[in-house]
Amino acid sequence: MKLASILNPDFIKIIDKVESKDKLIEILVDEIYKGYKFHVSKESILKAVMDREALGGTFFDNGLAIPHARIENFNDLVIGVGILKNPINYNNINIKFMVLSIISKSASNTYLKTLSAFAQISQNKELFEKVLNSKNSHEFLNTISEIKIKQEITVADIMSTDIKKVTPDTNLKELCDIFYKYNISYVPVVDENDNFIGEVTVNELLRVGIPNYALMIGNLKFLSSFEPFEELLKNEDKKFVKEIMKKPSIKLLPSSSIIEVALEMTQNNKRHLPVVEGNKIIGIVSFMDLVKKVLRG
Repeated sequence: MKLASILNPDFIKIIDKVESKDKLIEILVDEIYKGYKFHVSKESILKAVMDREALGGTFFDNGLAIPHARIENFNDLVIGVGILKNPINYNNINIKFMVLSIISKSASNTYLKTLSAFAQISQNKELFEKVLNSKNSHEFLNTISEIKIKQEITVADIMSTDIKKVTPDTNLKELCDIFYKYNISYVPVVDENDNFIGEVTVNELLRVGIPNYALMIGNLKFLSSFEPFEELLKNEDKKFVKEIMKKPSIKLLPSSSIIEVALEMTQNNKRHLPVVEGNKIIGIVSFMDLVKKVLRG
């Protein structure tokens, strides 16, 4: 099935300027409500979207925002699209393209397939640029006419492709700076040819700051007077990733299923898993990707 076939041209808005993300959501909800017969009020739909946004909306660095609401006793998937000529800055992300979905409580699979198609559009720079330059809804639909909705959701649909990498010779000060600056806790290690050879997490970094004898003692209350992580802070520029990195024990393919990810994480107590093609890492999937993009997607 093609993505364009499930979109209503009346629910696709080319907007020159809007003052906020919330106002854009209001505009799309209003347009959808005008053209679709709901069994609930417009206000209740808007509230459902805003309540979901209050939990933490889903945004991508390329400017894609995907607010949604799940409605009781609603057995459909209705989508509104907002294309912004002047991006909205929200949490340091310039929102250019919004896909607002009204879905049933049980429509997760269909919804995820649709979002996967929109993600495919946003990750194709040339196509995304054409989409953003659409002059009207019909031009937009014509631009995406060849985009198909996949039959199943895979790791490629939820993984993060904005990967921060280190090498074995990166020192721990640089590593700590990366964790702090990008608010991440997992970094792949690559060699001089960009081949994926290892991984390092915040856990390995913190272990450097704990005295060896402390790891063998059950009661650590006596350590409260010691300078926190004194050993690590004193030597962070003299120690290197190669001293703490681990070889990746699990590697996913882009075609791996979502349930495979969940099983690998739960059975092996993993919070992050690398996605590889050949010797290259092309993505990272985290336990929060499952929560945000599947369980609460």
